[in-house]
Amino acid sequence: MVEIRRVHGSRATLAAVTGTRAVRRLLFLLPFPPRLDAVHGGSRATAQLLGALADRHRIAAVCLRGTDEPPVDDGLRARCELLEEVERGPAGTLLGRWRHRAGVARSRLSGTPRWVAQWAVEAYETRVRTLARTWRPDIVQIEFHIMGQYLTALQGSAAPRVLVEHEPGAPAARDRGRLQRGLPRLLSHLEVHAWERYERAIIRQVHAVVVFTDRDGRALAPLAPGVRLARIPLGTVLPERPLDPLGHQPLSIVFMGSFIHPPNVDAADRLVGSIFTRLRRHFPKLLLHVVGDNPPSRIRAMAGENVIITGRVPDTGPYLDHAALMVAPLRLGGGMRVKVLEGLAAGKALVASPLAVEGLDLADGVQVVLAETDQEFCDAIGGLLSDPERRATIARRARAWACANLGWEKSVAAYERLYDSLIAG
Repeated sequence: MVEIRRVHGSRATLAAVTGTRAVRRLLFLLPFPPRLDAVHGGSRATAQLLGALADRHRIAAVCLRGTDEPPVDDGLRARCELLEEVERGPAGTLLGRWRHRAGVARSRLSGTPRWVAQWAVEAYETRVRTLARTWRPDIVQIEFHIMGQYLTALQGSAAPRVLVEHEPGAPAARDRGRLQRGLPRLLSHLEVHAWERYERAIIRQVHAVVVFTDRDGRALAPLAPGVRLARIPLGTVLPERPLDPLGHQPLSIVFMGSFIHPPNVDAADRLVGSIFTRLRRHFPKLLLHVVGDNPPSRIRAMAGENVIITGRVPDTGPYLDHAALMVAPLRLGGGMRVKVLEGLAAGKALVASPLAVEGLDLADGVQVVLAETDQEFCDAIGGLLSDPERRATIARRARAWACANLGWEKSVAAYERLYDSLIAG
C-alpha cells in the first residue's frame, strides 16, 4: 500500500522575519526525504536550502521515500507549511513488485534512463497534480533531473517551473561509460542517448534551469536553447567551531562520500588501490578511513589492517576530526561535492582533484592542495603529513574561506531574485 504522510508547520513568525519582502508559495518536488543528517549529500543540501527558505517563504514539499530510508527531518517538518512523503518502490503485492521490475526493464527499450524509471510512482504524480491545483504555488522547484518526469502533473498550473540539475545525466553517464569495456560500454552509449533525450524533453517544459557550476552549464546549454540557465552554487551549514586542524594519533587520512553515487566508488577504488599503496611506502603506519553508505563488494574487499571501510555511520564528524586531512580524488561526475563543502567548513586540510572542487573559487596551495595524477596525490598528501604547520595553515584558510563564501545567505538571495524575475515575466 502506498503511504502518504502530511505534516503541517506553523507560519506564525513569517511576517516578522520577512518584513516587506514578497512572501512566495514555493512547491518542491524531491526524490529523497530531506534530512540534515542524511547519508546522501543531495538530501542534506536540500534540507538546508528548505530550512533557509522556510524562514522567508511558505514552503510545501512532496518527497519520495524508499522503504529503507528514514523519514523527513523532524525539525524541517515544523518549519514547512506542508510536507508529504510518498512511498517509493513496488506495491506490496507480488504482482505489483513484478510489474515494477518489468517497467524498469522496459526502460532500456523505451529509451528512458534507468534511474528515471526506478523513481516512477503513479501515486506521486497524482498527489503533485492535486497540490498544484489546490495549494496554488507561485513557483514549482524540481530538485534533481529524475523528478522532471512529473512535470506533466503540473499542466493547468500557471506557476513557473525551476529545474535544479544537481548533476546533469548525460555527461555523468558518458563518464561512467569511459571506464567500462565490452557489452557494458555498449549499453552505456544507449544510456547516454537516453539521458540526452530525456533531459532535452524536460528542459523544454521549465522556465529556468539551475546549475551549480559553469561546467554543468556548458554541458546543458545545447539541450536548453531559449531556456534560462542560472548558476546558483550550493551552500552548507557552518559549524560554530572548526575541528582539529591537525587531527589525532594514530595518523590517518579520510575519504567520505555515499557510494550510491558512482563517482565516489571510482574515487575510493583509485585511492585505496593506487594512491594509498604508494603512500604506505613512506608512511607504513598511516590509516585510511573510507566513510560512506552502501560500499559495493569490491570496495569492502579492500579493507585491511590499515584500510577501514566503515559503511554507514551515524556521524561522520569523529572520522573527519581524527583525520590529519581529507582526500577527494574524484575524476567523474558533475555538480558540487557536499562532503567537500562540509570538510572546508569544518576547517580540515583538503587534497583534491580540480573536478572535486569544481565551482569553488579556491587557490591551490592556499585553501586547498590540488592534484591530478595518482603520484601527484601521493606527493601532495605526503607533503602535508610531513609538515603539520603548513597543514594547519591550509586548514585555517579553508575554514576562513568557507565562512566567507559557503553560507546559504547568498544562494537564498539568488533563488529569490530568480523567482521574482520569473513571476514578473
